[in-house]
Amino acid sequence: MALLFPWATKEYLLWEMSLGQLVMYHNIGLEIKYPKPTGEKPSYADMSPAELKKARAEARASLGKTDAPRSKEEDAMYRAKYGAI
Repeated sequence: MALLFPWATKEYLLWEMSLGQLVMYHNIGLEIKYPKPTGEKPSYADMSPAELKKARAEARASLGKTDAPRSKEEDAMYRAKYGAI
């Protein structure tokens, strides 16, 4: 905390500030140190649920992941490699 606010020594935080004040200054310091990005790149936090579903489906498709269960041959291959778990 003292790296962000020079007056925030350990003793001052312990004896002079309440927990709510500590949390408030910590959050302010994080916002100063790591500002929210402003640009064209959308954030997942700003997306609607429908947009999130679409983004997840695109990511799965690009990685070749499917929701289909593994075949018995794949299971046998994993058992031979890693053992029966």
